[in-house]
Amino acid sequence: MMKKSIITTVLLSIMLTGCNSGGDSATNAPPNNETPDTTPEITEPGDGWNINQWKITLPVSESYYKEHFGVSSGLNTRDSAVELLPSKCSGKDVFSLDTSLPYFYVADNEDVHFIVDLGDAGISTTTNTKYARSELRELYNYNSSSICSSSTQNWTVDDNAKHQLQAQLQIEDYPNISGQDPKVIVGQVHGYKIKQALIKLQWEGGNKPIRAILNNTFLPDDQSCSYCKSFSVDLGTAQANSDWRYNIEVNENGVVLEAAGVSKSFAWGEKIENTGYALDPNWAHSDNSFYFKAGIYPQIEPSSSLSGQIFDVSFSEIKITHQ
Repeated sequence: MMKKSIITTVLLSIMLTGCNSGGDSATNAPPNNETPDTTPEITEPGDGWNINQWKITLPVSESYYKEHFGVSSGLNTRDSAVELLPSKCSGKDVFSLDTSLPYFYVADNEDVHFIVDLGDAGISTTTNTKYARSELRELYNYNSSSICSSSTQNWTVDDNAKHQLQAQLQIEDYPNISGQDPKVIVGQVHGYKIKQALIKLQWEGGNKPIRAILNNTFLPDDQSCSYCKSFSVDLGTAQANSDWRYNIEVNENGVVLEAAGVSKSFAWGEKIENTGYALDPNWAHSDNSFYFKAGIYPQIEPSSSLSGQIFDVSFSEIKITHQ
């Protein structure tokens, strides 16, 4: 079977930045009056990956990346995870897909691989988490002058559009740790400056259902929330070394989820069967904005004792649409 190599809304090169590695701090953010370019764009097999509309976080520190991969003065020396931005963000060293890295690369068959070694010598996490990641973050308004700032690169639910993240992927390698499931998040929806994620799609091994983990409600301004509750919805089952697909959609009516052939949908405020929870309609308020994430975010705490315990997940398609 020929696999499609599709990554919608992302640049051919991305750039190293010294901004906060927590992933969503504002940097050089002018007023945002531009109209987003959200026209879906599909790259057919053989044409390569178009990575125009994303930034990426890698699972190693900025100082480690600088020391081991020949990056010059564009990076700071610090222990937080390195973040790479599009080449439109001038003044930093450019990272190209032609550069082979052990965390993110395009293979000969044009699948793009996201890799985390849980015992890597330089492994580093992002702010406010104990986990590492190799993960893309959508930049929605990527043709704007403020592409370097996450604060303006988000979409709202109340804009009459269906916001979709679709992917085809394969779990090629995963850790074998006694007493611990190989939990890895492969797709997310986050609110800007909201600590509680709206949706996380998590694979936990070939014998367990893929779970959509949601938060029933939230607090703004990155506040912790004692009464916000996470809950999960079971989707399909996918074996390692086999292709499977997922689709995450957020719209004015609610949420649509699909993974490995099982689909579920529910409206804002609707009590979700077998959970006892509903998604707060305030998620869809115009004051909140959102972005997609695709890649891997293992839910296993890194440790030097886990050297060689690797997640390697290949994607043959990553596609975002806002229509």
